[in-house]
Amino acid sequence: MMSRLTKVHLSLLDQFEAQGLLGVGQRLIHCTGAYTDELPASGYDPAHVRPRDFWTYGMAQVFSTVSPTMHKEFWLDYAAKWFSRFGLGYYGCCEPLDGKIDTIRNLPNVRKISMSPWVQVERGASRIGSDFVFSRKPSPALLATESWSPAKVERDLRDTLETCVRYGCSVELILKDISTVCYQPQRLWEWADIAMRVVGK
Repeated sequence: MMSRLTKVHLSLLDQFEAQGLLGVGQRLIHCTGAYTDELPASGYDPAHVRPRDFWTYGMAQVFSTVSPTMHKEFWLDYAAKWFSRFGLGYYGCCEPLDGKIDTIRNLPNVRKISMSPWVQVERGASRIGSDFVFSRKPSPALLATESWSPAKVERDLRDTLETCVRYGCSVELILKDISTVCYQPQRLWEWADIAMRVVGK
């Protein structure tokens, strides 16, 4: 079934390319920025855009609790055929991937790996190193508590950044999946101010 679905999607991609339905100017991949000076790829022709001229992404949150071996067998082996067609790739979303970095390494063209609130930051950073972007999703629960604590936010962000620096990881911070700010929207821009201050140090 997965082989059939993969063939269908690759066939659609071929048709999009053949009919000139692909375009560049991508600003986002899923929930992360698409900024890079590596795309479009060498040989780019604006009259004939190819999949390798832009980013793709993939995730399999339903496989959060399966072993790396099963994740590879039932998903990543097929995803690899898709990722191989694109210039760069982003992998993951909310699933904890810190224990599966070695498996994700086998995906062609991966540049960023999602590090959700449920990862062990140390384990993820030690396995990612300088090979990929550590795409950190800090816990939105810190904005949802009855009592707002900027100090907890700063400590959380500082711990992540210090760990990433220790392992030579490029890191990005993406605050997402916010369900409530307890009627205090200013928490959002306070969070952003804290993040900028921590990153600046």
